[in-house]
Amino acid sequence: MTKDALLGQMERVDGEVASLEKELEALKNSAEDEKYDAASDRKNAMARHKKETEALRQRLVNAEKSAARAMEIAGEKIREAAALARDAQNKRVAPRGAHGAKRMNQDAAKLAATSVRDMTRRRAARLEEVESTLASNKSLEARALERVKTEYGLPLPGDVERVDFDAVVKRVIDASNTAYGQNVARRVSETLRKRHEDVKRREYDHAVRYIKQREIWRVKIVQAANDKLAAKETKASSRKATPVGFGTPGGSARGVGRNRGGAGGDLSAGVARSEYDEMQIIKALQRKEELRHMIRIPDMILDSEDRRCAVFDSRNGLIEDPVRAMRLENEIKPWTPAEKKIFHEKFNAYGKNFRRIAQHLERRDTGDCVMYYYKFQKTDDGFRGRRRAAAKKKRAYADAKRALAFNPASVEAQREREERSAPTAEARLERAALAAANKAAKAKARAEKAAKAKAKADAKDENAAKEDRPKTPTTAASTAAHKGPEWTDIEKTKFISGLLQYGTDFVAISSTIRTRSLDAVTQFYRDNRESMDLDSFAAAAGGGEGA
Repeated sequence: MTKDALLGQMERVDGEVASLEKELEALKNSAEDEKYDAASDRKNAMARHKKETEALRQRLVNAEKSAARAMEIAGEKIREAAALARDAQNKRVAPRGAHGAKRMNQDAAKLAATSVRDMTRRRAARLEEVESTLASNKSLEARALERVKTEYGLPLPGDVERVDFDAVVKRVIDASNTAYGQNVARRVSETLRKRHEDVKRREYDHAVRYIKQREIWRVKIVQAANDKLAAKETKASSRKATPVGFGTPGGSARGVGRNRGGAGGDLSAGVARSEYDEMQIIKALQRKEELRHMIRIPDMILDSEDRRCAVFDSRNGLIEDPVRAMRLENEIKPWTPAEKKIFHEKFNAYGKNFRRIAQHLERRDTGDCVMYYYKFQKTDDGFRGRRRAAAKKKRAYADAKRALAFNPASVEAQREREERSAPTAEARLERAALAAANKAAKAKARAEKAAKAKAKADAKDENAAKEDRPKTPTTAASTAAHKGPEWTDIEKTKFISGLLQYGTDFVAISSTIRTRSLDAVTQFYRDNRESMDLDSFAAAAGGGEGA
């Protein structure tokens, strides 16, 4: 093995060692973070359980106080009722004498005894219910603890031996203060010092060796560059001396290209220019694959307490049959026809302001209104108008987009290309439109000239009769006022093109012109129907469609 290869291998090994050290550091940091997160989660869970236990205990105390207060109030009410009954009886039987008073006292005593007996019986029944509930809870607790021990194999909190960290620290400090501990500490310190010095010495030796090898490599590179430059100059001079078409032995382009990716080639691009480069790339990939399997993440170290706290078997909120749950929800709180009517009325008034709609429904909140809308907006008859408006708006947007993106020349060219497969359909259509526009302009000029001559002759003949009549706007003036601004040649060309393509569909023609409304297009057709012979263009469009 050459020195260059050895030096390159050492550099690769240094790079791999550095990458491994970085990966180990990252794994160590991630393990510490996971351990810290687990400890914090465990601490939070214990605090949460403690708060829940305290809340349950406080609720139990409050319930007992409320029960005692209710029993005291009931006793007071019973005593007051007995006193009122006794007073009423005394007032009613006062005239009867001593015998009536005695009987009244006996009745009052019986009523009081009955009330006390009933109260005692109710209290006994309540005590029995509380005792049965307490016994049931204790049995459930016992079964849960037994399940934790039998199924999961985890010890209970009372069975785990707690570690006294203060005692452990004190024991370690006491052990280190003894003669044996001080002797061990001194030996360990001496060993670490020797290792540190050895590492420094080896680092110094490697640094010196690296500097020497780097200098040798630099000299070699400079020498190789000089040799390459000299060879290139020699080759150039030999080419000048050699006639064109003859090559030098060993200097073919194929040989140069074959040795282009030598040992000093760049293998990072993944391009193998020779068999040697291919072997180097394969070896590099094999080394990377080996590095992936060299490091394995160890399992987490958990004691019995951590494993016990990690167990959480809960089925709260589990829905085994979603269809049945939805049906029960609809049966428990269904929407009445009156509520639906109010919802649709307020929805038409406020739109999607569900919070404001819920204010008009006593049994519904904002969430119920949102769920009802998104559940029935596609099927309920109350939203039919909204669905129609949305569809109409969608069609309007589509028509506007089609109108903006419409190009008469391209559409006509596509239609001609599909029907006749003519390569010059667009040019033919443009020529036809221009010819029709010129013909229409000439016909209009002739018609205007004839109209002017006729109007002048009529004016001469009927001049005397019209002098006595009131002056009114002429038909031509009113027609011009109705027509609006004069049509340009481009608009006329677009009109003729649309007439050839769509016939008398003035909606489509107005969408192609864009600068004229539907009424203006219709009026232009009526005014110039005979002068421009527009019926022939419309008939040509109908004949083309029929063909």
